Amino acid sequence: MRDLMQTIATCFEQVALFFPSGDPKIQENFERRAAYLDSRNYSREVIADTLKGYHRHLGANAETFQMIEELRLKETLTVVTGQQAGILTGPLYTLYKAMTTIQLAREQREKLSRPVVPIFWIAGEDHDWQEIRETYILNSEGKLISCHLPGDGGGESIGHQKVPSWETIEAQLLEMPDGEFRSSVLKQCRQLTEQAENLTQWFALTLQWLVHKWGLVFFDPMLPEFKRLAAPMYEQILKMQGDIRDALSERTKKWVGLGFNPQIQPTGGEVNLFLSVPERRAILYGNQGFYLRGQKELWDLDALNDLLAQEPERFSPNVVTRPVVQEFLFPTLAYVPGPGELNYWAQLGKVFTTLGFVMPILFPRLSAVVLTPTWQKSLRKQGLTIKDVYNGLEEHRNRCVRERDTLDIDDRFQHFREQIEKGYADLKPLEDIHVNVHDWLIRNEQKVNFQLDYLKEKVWQAQRKRCSDVLRNLQQLEDGITPNRSRQERVLNPLSFLIRYGHSFVDQVAEIPIGDFSEHQILL
Repeated sequence: MRDLMQTIATCFEQVALFFPSGDPKIQENFERRAAYLDSRNYSREVIADTLKGYHRHLGANAETFQMIEELRLKETLTVVTGQQAGILTGPLYTLYKAMTTIQLAREQREKLSRPVVPIFWIAGEDHDWQEIRETYILNSEGKLISCHLPGDGGGESIGHQKVPSWETIEAQLLEMPDGEFRSSVLKQCRQLTEQAENLTQWFALTLQWLVHKWGLVFFDPMLPEFKRLAAPMYEQILKMQGDIRDALSERTKKWVGLGFNPQIQPTGGEVNLFLSVPERRAILYGNQGFYLRGQKELWDLDALNDLLAQEPERFSPNVVTRPVVQEFLFPTLAYVPGPGELNYWAQLGKVFTTLGFVMPILFPRLSAVVLTPTWQKSLRKQGLTIKDVYNGLEEHRNRCVRERDTLDIDDRFQHFREQIEKGYADLKPLEDIHVNVHDWLIRNEQKVNFQLDYLKEKVWQAQRKRCSDVLRNLQQLEDGITPNRSRQERVLNPLSFLIRYGHSFVDQVAEIPIGDFSEHQILL
């Protein structure tokens, strides 16, 4: 499959159809988008009032409240990103998304000479427990340890889930290294955990703590006021559910035709909304009417609309319609996606058009790999690059072991094997004694060779133990840079670096330039 990030970075025109607001590298596209947004109306007062109350409970700083007040102004635009409410912010890429959004909003505020507010949409309506239930941190030996939430979520939205006790979380972090900032970081994490009322709020409090210097507005779509605001959009989605499916299907076929892998793969009948009963279930449509996945009861459109009017909090969008609801609520200058999100947004352009909108500019989040001094030293000493680690170090590991073989293990075993072959050849005349001697010699030689192979393997195991220091360093490189055989930013929690470097780690992330979509940045 083609590399979408590379395509956007080097030849955007090839995918321009799928990103109608234009190349994110060209400033004129932001100006054109701003002019388009000026022609639309938003419920600015309700949004600002609700956000103000929500952030008062979060204990946000003055800069954030100033940004919320700016949302009341007709000229104010937003840069939005979003993510599920992971444990203690989840993987590093959550921080990278937030920082990209903050930096892009500041940059466009200056270039457009008008307020541009960064907003983080917390996907608390999602019910994918497996997506958020676990996060990973490096222990004192550089190995991965898991921190996970108890239970299975019960199929309910993340925003309805209670925060576990701090003792439950802390017990899983006992192996964390005793870094300079460990005590203060864990103390802060404890305060935030005990303050939060649900997983969405826990996420908001933790990420706000990390980026408090810069100001970031958090959006919880499950707040009743926002549900009421979104209700007209849900009504429209119910009414046009067939047209939305057709729009998605048409654009997806063209996307696949260009050689890309579709992220959204409908199974049929999707209305692209969920209903909580209380577990969150997809609304589907068949020949006889609407129904919920896994249930037989039929609904007609009037019944769903009546329920929507009475209890809008029970409805929520799916991956197809959430971006459109965002567009309905906010004057979105740009959205900051990760690589996977970028792929599914490419399938949504005609969905936006069908519902009367134009998709915002898609500005990919920064991508980075953090290198500690220990990892930098290991890379230099071994003559390796980050790309080598991405490709896997098994060959390099075997080469290191063999280079430290001063006794010619393979040659000695090969010489011994040749002597065995010669010995059995010398015994061949004994076959004249009895007809079975031939088979006995063959079977006996096979047993001897089997034992020789076993002995050779044990000797090489001993040789690897002699090389344990270099092998341990290589394993630490893989666990740190490609944990769980994935990219660091998709697995490691920021706590791995906060306990070592404190908030100066976040300061360094803030200094990474945005807008280079073709490769990972390196953070030393």
